[in-house]
Amino acid sequence: MRYELKHPKVQLLYEDEHLIVVNKERGFLTVATHSGATQQTVFSVLKAYQRRQNPRNGIYVVHRLDRETSGVLVWAKTPKMQQYMRTYWREIVTDRTYVALVEGILDQKEGQIRSWLTEDKQNYVTYSSPYDDGGQLAITNYKVIKECPASKHSTSPSLSGEGKGGAYSLVELHLETGRTNQIRVQLASIGHPVVGDRKYGHGNDNSPVDRLCLHAKVLEFIHPATEQVVRFESPVPKEFRKLLQ
Repeated sequence: MRYELKHPKVQLLYEDEHLIVVNKERGFLTVATHSGATQQTVFSVLKAYQRRQNPRNGIYVVHRLDRETSGVLVWAKTPKMQQYMRTYWREIVTDRTYVALVEGILDQKEGQIRSWLTEDKQNYVTYSSPYDDGGQLAITNYKVIKECPASKHSTSPSLSGEGKGGAYSLVELHLETGRTNQIRVQLASIGHPVVGDRKYGHGNDNSPVDRLCLHAKVLEFIHPATEQVVRFESPVPKEFRKLLQ
C-alpha cells in the first residue's frame, strides 16, 4: 500500500524505488541545523512518509536549499544512491535553473557573474571577490526575464529606484558551480540583491513581500538507475508574479 504525502510545505513531484523529488515551500529547512533539533524539516517529513510505507525504509539527502528558498529537491532512498549522486552531481545534472526577483533594473540583461567566494563559518556569511583571493571559484549565468519599473508601484520611488514600491527584475539563473549562498552573494555583489534577503540584501526594508524571492525552478539530471534524462519543474511563486504585474 502506498501512502500519500500530504504536507502544506512539501509536495511530491516524483517517486520511484530509487529517488524522491519534491517541491519545498519557503520558510522550511531541508535538514536540521544541528543534532538533537526537534523542528520539523523536509527530511523529517520524508522520513515519516517512508517509514509509513515500511519501518525499514530510509531517506538520504542529496543536496539542500536554504530555509527561505523554495523549489525542487531530490532525495535518495538508499545510501548507495546518495553516494553516487553526490559524487557525480556535476556530471549527471544537465540543467539547474533558479529564478530570483532582484532589486532594481540591471544594465546588462544577460551575462555571467564570475567571482571567488570565501565562507566565514564562524559568522555564517560568505564573501565575494572579483579576483582569486584563495576562495572557491563561483560562476553563475543570468538572463533578465521581466522588468518592473518603479513607476508601476509608486509615484515616489526612492532615489535608487528600489525599495518598497521600487523597481524589480525577474532573473533566470543557471549555475555552473554550486557554492554556499552563491546566487545571493553574487547578485548582491553586482548591486542587485535578491528581494527580501536579510543577510546579503536589505531584507524586508526593500521588500513588499515577506520572503526571500529565490526559487529553484528546474532540476534536470540523468537518472542513475535508468540512465534517462528526467526533468522536474516548479512554477514561479505567485508572490514574484504579483510584483511584476
